[in-house]
Amino acid sequence: MQITEMLLTNKNSRPGKRITPKGLVIHWTANEGKGANAVANRNYFNKPTTIPSAHYCVDDKQIVRCLPENEMGYHVGAKEYKPDALQRLSSYPNNCTIGIEMCVNSDGDFDAMYQKTVELAADILKRYRWGADRLWRHFDVTGKNCPAYFVGNDYALKYTGLNASQAWAKFKDDVDRILKGNPQPEKKSVDKPVDKVSIEINGKLLSVQGYLKDGVSTIPVRAVAEAVGVTPEWCPDNKAVTVNGKQLTVTIDAETSYVPAREIAEVLGLQVTWVQETKTVSLKGCVSS
Repeated sequence: MQITEMLLTNKNSRPGKRITPKGLVIHWTANEGKGANAVANRNYFNKPTTIPSAHYCVDDKQIVRCLPENEMGYHVGAKEYKPDALQRLSSYPNNCTIGIEMCVNSDGDFDAMYQKTVELAADILKRYRWGADRLWRHFDVTGKNCPAYFVGNDYALKYTGLNASQAWAKFKDDVDRILKGNPQPEKKSVDKPVDKVSIEINGKLLSVQGYLKDGVSTIPVRAVAEAVGVTPEWCPDNKAVTVNGKQLTVTIDAETSYVPAREIAEVLGLQVTWVQETKTVSLKGCVSS
């Protein structure tokens, strides 16, 4: 699954508060205008005057990640919540849910967008070891008519050819079918590495490798940290990795946490250099004994 990472920088819509997710909430953008695709909705979230946000925006062409899954977004805020949401989630469900926005721009392909959303939802559920019972409509949390084609019959018929309850049941069944019919290893990254890179510390080549992701050197946290005498901390609840007291921006692939080379170099107090000829990340600095 290919995911385009365009993390928000707007502090109003990205408060930076850590969460432990308990459920996955499905939304629609309600914008049927041309060009209202995933990037356009992400850019709307990123305007300084915007407060709402979601973790992912999906259109017929791509999936855009706007927020890390362990950070809070403002996608299900309300004055009142439904009893089931209060019981199973929290008194403020933004602090324990992941949000997906489904785009319905008129120049997009709804069926292709739908399928990408199904695949993304199944991937998230599998990584957290959840079942389809952890899927919520925005409507189920706050009563809002969202996504309209999973709540109201007119929109459901227009987009899916079914009534609303049938359309929502089908979505959950489609997700569940992937969960049960296509088992995959746990905690795999959403993006496949492209080019392998070597890693050396003070001239000594490590036995492990990293990879290039969108032109950024990404290297394994534990191997690099332990090579300089530092033990990283792992929190299984929110899949967070901390080194020297700072939480890193990690990608998990085959049960290994990777981080941009410059980020971990800064945390460890090392200098980093990229050697193009050998595709090597060279780290230099004081190594603990």
